Amino acid sequence: MAPTKKVFDSEEASELVKDLRATYGSGKTRSYEWRNSQLKALMKLSEEHEQEIVGALYSDLSKSETESFVQELE
Repeated sequence: MAPTKKVFDSEEASELVKDLRATYGSGKTRSYEWRNSQLKALMKLSEEHEQEIVGALYSDLSKSETESFVQELE
């Protein structure tokens, strides 16, 4: 028997929105250094998984490798 997946329901969504609004309203922000490190990590992740991304784009949208690279990965 496959394990059941937890469903993200409206109550959880409402709580998340409430928390996000409170954080936004506090004026608290992350530093430039933190944001820059997050962007670098995202770039590294996309480079490490480029072929899987290309495969998913082909499977879902019938995009060629070249089209995927030009439009989605660069």
